[in-house]
Amino acid sequence: MGSMAKTRVHIPQSGDDLTPAWFSETLDGKVLAVERSVIGAGIGFIGELHRCELTWADSGDGRPDSVVVKIPAVANHGIGEASQAYEREIVVYRELGGRFGIPMPEYHYSEFDPNPAARLKSFVLFLFEKLPVNAVNWLLLKFLGLSDKSRRRYLLMMEDIRDSRPPAQAVGGSIDDAKLALDVLAAFHAHNWMRREVSDVSDLFWPLEQTPKVWQAGYLRNREQLENDFGHLLSDAVLAKLDDVQSRIPEIMGHLGSAPWTMLHGDYRLDNILFRPSGELVVLDFQAVGQGRAGWDVAYFITTALTPDHRVEEESLLRRYHDALVSEGVSDYSYEVLIEDVELAKLAMTHRFIGGIDALDTQMADGDDTFLVVMIERILGWID
Repeated sequence: MGSMAKTRVHIPQSGDDLTPAWFSETLDGKVLAVERSVIGAGIGFIGELHRCELTWADSGDGRPDSVVVKIPAVANHGIGEASQAYEREIVVYRELGGRFGIPMPEYHYSEFDPNPAARLKSFVLFLFEKLPVNAVNWLLLKFLGLSDKSRRRYLLMMEDIRDSRPPAQAVGGSIDDAKLALDVLAAFHAHNWMRREVSDVSDLFWPLEQTPKVWQAGYLRNREQLENDFGHLLSDAVLAKLDDVQSRIPEIMGHLGSAPWTMLHGDYRLDNILFRPSGELVVLDFQAVGQGRAGWDVAYFITTALTPDHRVEEESLLRRYHDALVSEGVSDYSYEVLIEDVELAKLAMTHRFIGGIDALDTQMADGDDTFLVVMIERILGWID
């Protein structure tokens, strides 16, 4: 479907702009009417998804009855812009798509404004590396504020997967769902194992070890809130481990970013996986794609998709993932090393979640809690 798209200048940034005239100019054919609805509310936190059902003047071959259009959300726009998440996802669809080794929606069209401040971002990353942690906190808040004022526009149009069952992240998934998802993850990791021709497609595919002081700064900001809000879940031993991660985060992330590395989805969780009646899975949301050790994605998925009640089944899930990885041809990542990386990743990603709890608005659709609070509560139950 990518061949249907034409180059254009106007980039809609609200649902009201997704008109029949815009689709007619963007796609190959005349669209008479558009029926639009917002989907995924309370699931994506920096993107806004619109399902657009299209009525065509004539039914040409390959014309979709409906598409999904993704544009930046108003909330958390600064985070999305500062992390280059919107542009990164478009690059994945445009440049990798079907050769990325993971089932994803078919790409239809995308557009974004050029970055007028690319050099500024490079300079900010340099400062994040050189400044002390307290100064990084100040700089980070200033940079997020500046990024929030950006008027860069982004739009991604993709296939609408209508015949799927979207699991609920907040509720938690089943072991059967987890097994299928880990099989897909293993195939994806194996496909991209140490493949420079993939990682070098874009400098937006950040390594795990980039900007460790940003995460130290966030943890420093939120250390008191951690004890106040999650003290009932924190043993002295776990708190000591997290404080130890704070002091060693550059070393830890350096290890988790070292060889043997692969491409990482970066946000591989239930809300980003669709389960089709055929048994096939479709994976969504490629805004956090990066590179590092496979244990990062594995730990992220297991500890956020499943409640700690499933800890007794963790070993069987890890062995299933590793067996699938080996069956796909990976021979330089032992099961023992995977276990070590997963345990380290649990601590490091908990540290990251804590660091972002005051910077990202993750209020869920039911209004009861925030996504990050649910994630932190869940992952704490997986840490010894």
